[in-house]
Amino acid sequence: MEKTLKIIGVIPARYKSSRFPGKPLVDICGKPMIWWVYQQAMKVHEFDKVYVATDDERIKAACDEHNMNVIMTSDRHQTGSDRVAEVASKVEGDLFINIQGDEPVINPEMIQEVISIFFEDETVTFGSLKKEITDPEEIRAASTVKVVTDQKGDAMYFSRSVIPSNIKDGQMARVFRHVGIYAYKREFLEAFSKMTQTELELGEGIEPLRAMERGYKMRLKETKHSSIGVDLPEHIEKVERVIQGIDKLD
Repeated sequence: MEKTLKIIGVIPARYKSSRFPGKPLVDICGKPMIWWVYQQAMKVHEFDKVYVATDDERIKAACDEHNMNVIMTSDRHQTGSDRVAEVASKVEGDLFINIQGDEPVINPEMIQEVISIFFEDETVTFGSLKKEITDPEEIRAASTVKVVTDQKGDAMYFSRSVIPSNIKDGQMARVFRHVGIYAYKREFLEAFSKMTQTELELGEGIEPLRAMERGYKMRLKETKHSSIGVDLPEHIEKVERVIQGIDKLD
């Protein structure tokens, strides 16, 4: 891949969480979770720089202790994308990649897959990943964000409900889960940060709908890789088993 863009990785991290307060600093095999995410991001050779973006002094202190680049941001941001937009206002870059701070075993190849979208089609300004799912329980779960795309790969809709519904007899349509890595060209990110949240975004709790309701396109590439999101304390053991080589992701 020919490098023509300055690419910045950003890991939004906030201390407050209704289900798991202090999650970025939870201990995983002797290191805070945010450290593990940062290490995976640093394996992506396309990045010119990687930053943790936080509004909490405790997280900043942990980043300083472990020699991670960190930028303090406002505590008024509603979403991770808004936090990334503030980083973009302080850091030079052409393409910004939002890496979820609660996926300590994310495969660096997934981040590279998102980046590749922008080199395959220079008109794309907003990108992400999707992964096929077949487990009925995962498909039905409201915690699983589903996405349908057109033949070009542009998102048509996101929902926590089952889409496509597959209620008709005969050929079943595949179901895809949205993988929460966001990538934005600078000009789109600046525009996105100025948009007010929309009815669909708030109703579904899914950020891209804010832009899609206004006519913007989002390109998704299919990935075969898996990751583990740490949403609850009981997910820590699963992550540690992967890090220790006891279990495998893919």
